[in-house]
Parts: sequence; structure tokens; C-alpha cells
Amino acid sequence: MIKHYLEGDLSMSRGLQEALSSCILCEACSAACPSGVRLDRVFENMRTELNEAFGTPLAKRPLYAALRNPMLLRLGARIVRLGMEAIPVPLNVNVGTIPLSRLPRFNRIPFRRRAGGTIPAVGKRVARVIYFTGCATDLINEDVGEAVVKVLTHLGIEVLIPQDQVCCAAPIFLSGARRQALVNIGKNLSILDRGDVDAVVVDCATCGGALRKAIPHLLEDLEEDPEQARRVASKVRDVSEIVAERLDRLELRSHGSEPRVRVTYHDPCHLARSMKVSAAPRRLLAALEDLELKEMPGSDQCCGGAGAFQFEHREISAAVTGRKKQNIRSVSAHIVATGCPGCQLTLSGNLCEPDDPSVVHGIQLVAQRLRTRATHSHRS
Repeated sequence: MIKHYLEGDLSMSRGLQEALSSCILCEACSAACPSGVRLDRVFENMRTELNEAFGTPLAKRPLYAALRNPMLLRLGARIVRLGMEAIPVPLNVNVGTIPLSRLPRFNRIPFRRRAGGTIPAVGKRVARVIYFTGCATDLINEDVGEAVVKVLTHLGIEVLIPQDQVCCAAPIFLSGARRQALVNIGKNLSILDRGDVDAVVVDCATCGGALRKAIPHLLEDLEEDPEQARRVASKVRDVSEIVAERLDRLELRSHGSEPRVRVTYHDPCHLARSMKVSAAPRRLLAALEDLELKEMPGSDQCCGGAGAFQFEHREISAAVTGRKKQNIRSVSAHIVATGCPGCQLTLSGNLCEPDDPSVVHGIQLVAQRLRTRATHSHRS
């Protein structure tokens, strides 16, 4: 299919659109290609042409509108949260591959609204970063956001959380609607392009992959000026990278003689392949003395979630997720750590058996083990 597309003799059609939408965009094909062909970018270009030919599917238009409008997105999250609290959840109803009862609840107050602004370092400030929270931490995973801030400030890092940041737009442009994503991209770049910060920190693999790699390429493909995107991309760091470089500054509680807890690590596709980050999260877990890190088979294989993919292509997603569940269960871990809220959603929603492990972001495990320190503010 790619060969015919590149040679110009494959016509745009609804059948082709359906075929391309069944690609999970895990980038495994690009990573495996011995010639270095970026097949994922070819797929993205094809999706863009199809979007221009046939328009955005009706079912996705409300989602894209919400992702471009933070007020609308937060309103939708609030309505869903109130509905889930008011209406009994049926036990036998699934949303995609996930039982409705296992879907996470939305934050009562968006994380950025509650924690946004400037959060001073603990002790002497050694660095200043912008924290790009993404939609998931802002609306669902406030516990991850709190862990990120706790660990970074403990390390002497001042954390800036801009209130007006918006969705990274990856769900929009990865579906082919690149032009529709430009408003979000431009707004975020204007916020993140600052000379007075040392890094732009993310806790979401998809946001990190978008900011570090995808957006500069996208702007080049659309013949837009990519320089600002490149400046921002050069500063984008996953939180695990920042912390792994400063392990000697972490003050961790002693676990005493308690038995070690077995943990395994799942590599998010966009973290391992887009951002090229796989060693740093493992260094963090290995530094926690009360944990025993046990590698699962196929740790870098996709979890099957891929955002909305698990809801749109349930059978394909269920097969991929089923393989991942077998690999996790094979190591008898108590905890699965990962670095992507989408992977957290998929894994925690599908690991439903009584003996299945809990699923957390790796930075939460670090935050839980920090030794309490006296705090005082330090501002420039």
C-alpha cells in the first residue's frame, strides 16, 4: 500500500481511509526498518491527504473542538464527572475495551487551575522549568501532577505551570487534521519558547513526542516556519530524564527490613520511540531500594490503547492489550510503572483480575519515597 502511494498510483478512497485508521501509530515499523524508512510519517502524510479529501469524520468534530477550546474541554469533563457520580455505573458495560466501572474519575478542580503559577524550589534553586501538564494531568491524573511538582521542587527546581497552555494537539494532527492543529501548536509554542527556563518538562509520552519530534516535522511539511518549534523541542525533557540525572540529590526514606515489592515497567511507544527514553525510568525504579525491578517480556510492545484507538478499533486493541496483559502477569509483579497517562488508562482498565498489579506513573513511586524536608521559598 505504501509503495503504491509513494509511486502516485493509489487513489484516495474511504476504504483506504479505513485501512489507515487501523494503524495504531506505535512506530514499531519505523524502529524495525533496516533502511531507516520513517513509515509512521508516511502514514501521517497519507492521513492528512485523506482528511483534506474527505474532511474530518463527524464523530471526531466535537472532540477536536473541545481540544482546541480549554473552557469547552473542562466543561465537558465536569459534566461527565457529575454524571458518573450521580448515575450508578453498570458493571457489565464496556467503553471500548475498558469496563465503565474502571474508567478514572475527572479531577474536581483542574490541576492547572489549582496548582498553576510559580512553585518555588525547596532550598536553593538550581534550575527553573516549565511544566507542560497536558490534558490528562490537568483533567484526570492530578496525583501524577502533584508527584511531578513534589519531586522536582525537592531537587531544587523551580516549577512554572502556565495557566493558558492548551492541548498539544497530537490527537488532532495524528488523525490527519494538521491545519486544525495549528492554533494549539502556535499558542503553546509562544508560551513555551522562553530563554529563562532550563527545560520544558512533560509527564506524558504523547505530549513529549509531539513537542520534541512531531511538531517541528509537521510545520516543515506544511511549509510553516519551524524555528520556534525547534527551540522548544531542544528543551523538552521527560520528567524521568530530569530526575535520573539528579539521583544523587534525591533523599529517599530507608525501607528498613520490609520485603521488596516487585515492579515491572511498560515502555510507552511515544516515550521509547519518539523521545528515545527508556533507560531513565528504569534508573529511577532501580534507585528505590524497597522495589525489585523485574523486566516483562515485550516491555516495549504497545499496550493497545493509543488514545481513541481502543474505542474505535476495539478488536485490534483488545488483541494487542491481551498480549500485554499476558506479559505483565508472567512476571507476577505487584506494580506496573509506566510514563504515559494513556497507557495507565488502558492497563489499569484492563487488568481486572483480583491478583493483577496496580498501575502507576513511575514518578509517583519516587514521590512516595521522598524523605520529608524542611521547606522554604527561594525566588530569583
